[in-house]
Amino acid sequence: MIDAPRFGWLGESRRIELHALLVRDVSEWSRDWWMEHSSAAIDVYPLDAWVPAKEPPATWRLGAGTLELLSHRGEAALGSYLSAHAGDDSSLLASRIGHRALADLALRLSRRAQAPLGNLSEGESPLDACHRLELGAYMATVSLGRFTFALAMDRAVVDLLVPVKSPEKAALAPRAQAMNGVDVSLEVCIPLGSASLSQLDDLRVGEVLVGDALLSAPVEIRLVDGHSIAFATLGERDSSRAVTLTHSL
Repeated sequence: MIDAPRFGWLGESRRIELHALLVRDVSEWSRDWWMEHSSAAIDVYPLDAWVPAKEPPATWRLGAGTLELLSHRGEAALGSYLSAHAGDDSSLLASRIGHRALADLALRLSRRAQAPLGNLSEGESPLDACHRLELGAYMATVSLGRFTFALAMDRAVVDLLVPVKSPEKAALAPRAQAMNGVDVSLEVCIPLGSASLSQLDDLRVGEVLVGDALLSAPVEIRLVDGHSIAFATLGERDSSRAVTLTHSL
């Protein structure tokens, strides 16, 4: 049973990663094949539409996907350009060089993808999934100075070259551990009773306020937001104020 095509364009981050990968691999390939190799003269330009040519593209199975490489002027012209031969572009030797050069680039990409590279079965025609951006395909023009050729791959090949990254889940600390690292401010509230506003107006420094509750009466321990968490009795330890919890809320 053949799976239905998966709809969806490549995300921008994966396109950028794939572009950088192709520029790097094409530059390394060019160093071995192009007599006038120059890293500054190599670039990869993403395509929005596939441009057919008189000659069919060289097509391979890469893993479960399809890879196409197409020299619009023909493989012989590519071979002549790579070998810096100024003669006839239709020679058999030039055609052989161009074909082997494209096959070597396909092999390098298969090694990068860690997937087997193979030819299409006899009578098998390549699927158009390589040319449909809405199905996750990637197409580009590869520039070697003044000579260009085209590259196309379907989503299956893209997924091998730049796999989808699963989002990393943040490790969550246990609740008790997380709470142990949080500091809170506590307040002890001592009830003194009630007084009229006129009495408060007459307060002076040094006056003593006597509350209604005994020293042994429980006091309230609160958070700074006013939320009560426990009751305690007043005390002293090592010359510091202290409270002894009587019960918590």
